[in-house]
Amino acid sequence: MSEDVRSSLDAANRPLWAAVVDEYAIEGWSDPGEVGALVLAADLARGRPVLDLGVGGGRTTSLLRLVSSGYVGIDYTPELVDLCRRRHPGADVRLGDARDLAGLDDGSFGLVVFSHNGIDAVDHEDRERVLAEAHRVLGPGGIFCYSTLNKDGPLFGANPGTAPDTPWMIGSLLPKPVGATGGGDSGGDGGGDDDRWIRATKNWRRLRGQLRDEGEWGVAPFAAHEFALVTHFITLGGATAELDRQGFDLQAVIPCDDPRPLAEGAGTDAMYVHLIARKR
Repeated sequence: MSEDVRSSLDAANRPLWAAVVDEYAIEGWSDPGEVGALVLAADLARGRPVLDLGVGGGRTTSLLRLVSSGYVGIDYTPELVDLCRRRHPGADVRLGDARDLAGLDDGSFGLVVFSHNGIDAVDHEDRERVLAEAHRVLGPGGIFCYSTLNKDGPLFGANPGTAPDTPWMIGSLLPKPVGATGGGDSGGDGGGDDDRWIRATKNWRRLRGQLRDEGEWGVAPFAAHEFALVTHFITLGGATAELDRQGFDLQAVIPCDDPRPLAEGAGTDAMYVHLIARKR
């Protein structure tokens, strides 16, 4: 990847992905909302070539190869690309960056997927590059399906004492252990969850200076991986506007905790949402 597409978030996030490769040898849905989002996206784009951005260890590879035999997976972490290739030896999996898809032809895909809030690993300006590249490689009427952290949800600005847990991603977010004080000030004296609490508090303190609130979007330490990530958050209004700027029409919004699309114009306090957009 060229230096000109490196994000200010890369310094924190890319080494983390390389260090936790084994955690991504998984299969299946990430959350209830992804079920509804991918089913809807597949209905809109079935049989057309699929591009799987941020493929990681290949969690979505088997799911998306059911949609189309024309599958390409891309990730910018060499260790994750190697893992995905080992787990799916028949799949076309490449090292690349969602911000610069120069090796892929214009209009060559019917569906582009960027799951697991992968688009949030780059900064605000680079999101526009991701959206522009997804638009370029999609054919007429192509579908872009991705998930993004909701700035109106409970994770923006959270610390180890306030971050919620989820029943579908056990251990990915940190509930406060019994006996620990709020605000990330204490970690207990035992092992297990208390050790994770201590690590999360140290990471949050190290990265909290990167918190940035710009109204419709922001950047903040993220609870996953014990607060070792810095990620982008956006409101539904902000996401709709950036899609429109890049030539997409928003088709559906599905919260992470429910497979049903929101009613048109409805808001949500879900931690993150799945968005389905059509290329104009």
